[in-house]
Formats: sequence, C-alpha cells, structure tokens
Amino acid sequence: MEIGLSPLLFLLALSLVFTFSTAQNSNPTASSCSNDRGNFTAGSAYETNLNTLFSSFSSIAANDYGFYNLSIGQTPDQVNAIALCRGDVQPEVCLSCINNATTEITSVCPNQKEAGIWYDLCMLRYSNRSIFGVPDRGFINTLLNLANVTDAESFNAALNNLLVDLTNRASSGGSLRKFATGNVIDPVLQPIYALEQCTPDLSQEDCTTCLETALQEIPRCCGGRRGAQVILTSCFVRFETERFYEEPQPSPPTNGTTSNSNDNNTSRIIIGVVVPVASVVIIAICVYFFLRARKTKETVETPFDQTSHLHPQAIGYSSRVNIPTNHSSNGVFPLEKNEASFSEPYPR
Repeated sequence: MEIGLSPLLFLLALSLVFTFSTAQNSNPTASSCSNDRGNFTAGSAYETNLNTLFSSFSSIAANDYGFYNLSIGQTPDQVNAIALCRGDVQPEVCLSCINNATTEITSVCPNQKEAGIWYDLCMLRYSNRSIFGVPDRGFINTLLNLANVTDAESFNAALNNLLVDLTNRASSGGSLRKFATGNVIDPVLQPIYALEQCTPDLSQEDCTTCLETALQEIPRCCGGRRGAQVILTSCFVRFETERFYEEPQPSPPTNGTTSNSNDNNTSRIIIGVVVPVASVVIIAICVYFFLRARKTKETVETPFDQTSHLHPQAIGYSSRVNIPTNHSSNGVFPLEKNEASFSEPYPR
C-alpha cells in the first residue's frame, strides 16, 4: 500500500514541533534545594500534598500571563507553590515547561520541603511556608557567554543604560506580569538585547530591589562578555548580542478585575514554536486537498500533481551551565572558579 508524500511530511512536521518544545523544556539552568526548611519522609502527608499539587498542573487551565500560585493541605503539611513562565512564552508551551519542572524537581530535590528549579522558559518553586508576595533575593546562578565583546567600555556603558531602563519598565508592571525587553546598538555598532522579569506577586519596590541586586552582579561576573544571565529567586536578568526573545505582541483583554492600567506590560508574546505550528497547519491543509484530489482522480481520471514543502524553523538558544552558590543550589555541570563568584562560561 503506497503512502502519499504529504501525510509523511505532516507526521514529520508534528514530530519537529514536539521535539522543539521538549528540547526547550528539558535542561534546567539552575536548581535550589533548601535544607533549612527540613525534609519530608516517603508516604507522609506532605509528600501526598506535594504530589497532588504537582499533578494539578497537568489539568489547570492555561492563562495569558504565565503565572500560577497554588496551595494544598493544612499546616504543618501545607504545600505552597508558584510557577512563572518567561513573558514571551505561549501559554501551552508554558504549561509544558512547568509540568516538566514538576517531574525534574523531584529528582533534583527528592525530599526537601522547599526547593526551586529554573529553565530558559519557566521556573517552579514550592515550600511549606508562604512564598506568595514574599521577596527573595537569594543568589541562585550566573551563566555567561564564553566570548568577549570588541569594545568592552562602549558595550558596558550602553548595556548599563539599557538594563536600568528595563528595571524601571519591568518593576512598573501589574500584578499579572512584571516583564520587559529591549535592545540598543552601542556607539561602535555592537547590538545588545536584554530581558528582565520578576515574579508578578512582588510589589514595584521589591521587584526593583531584586533586579538592582541582579544588576550589581553583572560587573563582577560578566563585564565585557557577549552575554550573561543572573538568576535570583524572585527575578532574573539576561542580555545577549543576538535576539533571544520574541517581540511583544498585544494580548487580549483580561476578564475580571485583576488587570491594571499598564496593559502593555502584560502583553503576551508568541514564542518560536509558532512557526512550526503554522507549518503543521499548512501541511494539514495540503494533506486535505491532496487526498481530495486523489479521490477525484479515481472517479474522473483527471491528472493531479501536488508537492508539499516543509520549512521548519525554531529559535535557537545558547547552551548553558549551572553554577551553584552558597544558597544550597545544586550544580549540574563541572565548575570553574571566577574571581567574584563560582561561574563557568557557556559557548555561543
């Protein structure tokens, strides 16, 4: 039995979409297992509540702003969790990343009552204490690009101005999203792209303080580098010489009273998976017309020739390494000591 070319391309496109989504979600950039909050035992009420909370993410309704706050159980076995996706991530990809995090965090931190895990596209934290609206500027990780810029002085001056502007913009976001992106070209034509984000449960003041703490780390670890990322518990900062985020797109109005006047800071951005998904839709249409035309050929004997072309595209992300700090973060890769902190470059 012969199989047409279009169905094969359709299956290939589906495979590419799911492979891309999985690859973006699979490698954590940082993790933190807190021993200060104690451990739970197998079969305990706390473990049951934790597993129930994690499983709820598989059925929760996706929202447009990528922030989730859940609590299950009663004290002393109550589990509180927050999950946040990067502000340019599509809702379905967001939940996929979070669900992957719920699986990975139990392997990285198997019995801690408080832990967190961070990815390129999302983060997940849980604890037996209240963490919603509680700022935490604990230093988690520093990731840096291996290459240096051509003119460090010019680059650093332009970078500083951009990051200060993004701090103001991100911190002024509403209770649904505190996220900002921007780009500049320095005087010697070196491009700079940057992104800053806080968990939106923070106040404007707490978000500003968190981001400023992250910015203070950049000269010590990453001055003159072509890219870096500083991850704190409640916020993070990243910059590169190539665009690594999607441009802002207007989001639909939010129902209810939870939205605020700063709508452009809660706009949803479509991540790179849109291109492969669009390809799938196009290929599906081609399959439909191909099969319909083939059926017509069998009855009318009309010649028919149709060829489908697949051009999958995806946004590439820099490879990274995990750098533990004195906050009980778990490293994933070998370490190399930097003069200011433990860090290791990642290649571009």
